[in-house]
Amino acid sequence: MSDLWLELEYELPGSGERIDALLLGTDPDGTLVAVVIELKQWDDAEPGPLSSVLVGGELRPHPCRQAGGYMRYLRTWISPEEVALQVRGLAFLHNAERRVVDKLGRAVAGKQESEVALVCHEDVADPAGLRRLAERLSWPRLTAPDAALVDTFVNARHLPSFDLFDRLGNVLAHDSDFVLVGAQQEAQLHVLRGIRRALRDGGRHVIAVRGGPGTGKTVIAVRLVADIPEQGGNIRARYLTPSGTLRKQLIRAAEDPAAKGLFVHAGDYSRRSPSREVLLVDEAHRMDTRGPGDQVAALVRSTRVCVFFLDERQIIRPYEGVTVDHIAKVAEAAEATFTQVDLKTQFRCAGSQYYLTWVDRLLSREGRPEEWRGDDYDFDVAAGPDELQAWVEDHSVNGAVARISAGFCWPWPRPRSQNALRNDVDIVYVDRRSGLSVRWGHPWNSRHAFTEHDGSIVPVKEFWATDPGGHRQVGCIYTAQGLEYDYSAVILGPDLVRRGACWEGRPSESHDPAMHGVTPDDYVVLALNIYRVLMTRGTRGCRLYSTDAETQQYLEGLRRST
Repeated sequence: MSDLWLELEYELPGSGERIDALLLGTDPDGTLVAVVIELKQWDDAEPGPLSSVLVGGELRPHPCRQAGGYMRYLRTWISPEEVALQVRGLAFLHNAERRVVDKLGRAVAGKQESEVALVCHEDVADPAGLRRLAERLSWPRLTAPDAALVDTFVNARHLPSFDLFDRLGNVLAHDSDFVLVGAQQEAQLHVLRGIRRALRDGGRHVIAVRGGPGTGKTVIAVRLVADIPEQGGNIRARYLTPSGTLRKQLIRAAEDPAAKGLFVHAGDYSRRSPSREVLLVDEAHRMDTRGPGDQVAALVRSTRVCVFFLDERQIIRPYEGVTVDHIAKVAEAAEATFTQVDLKTQFRCAGSQYYLTWVDRLLSREGRPEEWRGDDYDFDVAAGPDELQAWVEDHSVNGAVARISAGFCWPWPRPRSQNALRNDVDIVYVDRRSGLSVRWGHPWNSRHAFTEHDGSIVPVKEFWATDPGGHRQVGCIYTAQGLEYDYSAVILGPDLVRRGACWEGRPSESHDPAMHGVTPDDYVVLALNIYRVLMTRGTRGCRLYSTDAETQQYLEGLRRST
């Protein structure tokens, strides 16, 4: 074994993932063998729900599932024509006892993850156990790999197999959340026509797809990931997004560990990817514009077809700011054909265009909306945070997905205990029924998943908007943007207040480090965008409350007269 090739922290290109250790050797017929090794320092763990384990009460991925995902990636992304490769896996809990490993092994028995050898320190300390492990992984038959073969592996192009796109297409075909309707289908066809032109004439094509909340930008982008390979020409697609939350949601929805490489954080995109790859950049308005390099220009130069999906009114940080005009100028400089597609029909907010227009007027700089008169969307102003909470809990009990979100106006400290939430969002207000001051508190969305003492699950922040237990936490712009749920309760913090006929931004009230040093004039634009995003997450209804008394009075004045 000492002659085998070993790489620690081996990076899977384009995925942002690293394998703890990767061993390479050759078997007797000269085939390269890769052994994926997942290392854990845990001394104790219990099987948890959804292929997870409980470590100190915190939910973590099962180590066999992690190693199995890396194995699936290597099998799917490295072409056998380029490198004939056998892949095996090992999860090593070097501080755990046999009883712990046995429990975790039973949890994956009969599942695909069971192909991963799960061992503890006793297995490698005992000569008989070590022999059994070596036989399972075929180590005795492995020899040092040829240097040229290792170089071929290290420099191999990581391309998703077309089987992966087929599997993704099958998943999407059976998921109603990814069905395209009307104008969305037209936008999809427009992009596909651009791809066919690029294949035919060899030039570069840049497409900007602009649309407001609920117009289906993400749905179109994800559908195109599966549909583009069907166009022929040996062309593939890659989905990029600056949103870590959205990326993790889509990877889970794809139901395939190998799909991690298809859904990439925009900052992790590898320039090693081939030019015959279509880049689908979702949430493009959130791309970082800092630094000497232009991220949009770099993406356009790296491929022949680049599609940007954006909503310029969802720019939420001072160093974001990609617009359609900027994309068009980049395309012109790259001598690329530029086209723009505008999505106007929205399918969120009960399909109410009136509500979206009303929100746009409310959260414009001057903010001059009329009284709310809509009858096709459930909107109202709540009297206090307790009323918001009761509204959310009532819908949650009845099976709907309801969430509370707020401006980033309260600290988000690291928890003192790994398995406890604290009421970070702390509001003191006057109860109108009693006339007394009342304190209301709720925790921010959690930095990690765990189970509480009563057995209820606290989801990690990336799944706050979708998973059970999220209604007991408060989300923020970073965990809500790009997602939707049935009912949205929104707390306007003291960072955005109404004074006279205008909105005022108060960056000093923000606890978002990204807002440090932002002027009030610049901040008010960002704050209006942030609350616009939060108010347009609910597909069926929204409740609004402001912690500022004067602003709350203004909002209540816009309620429907009774």
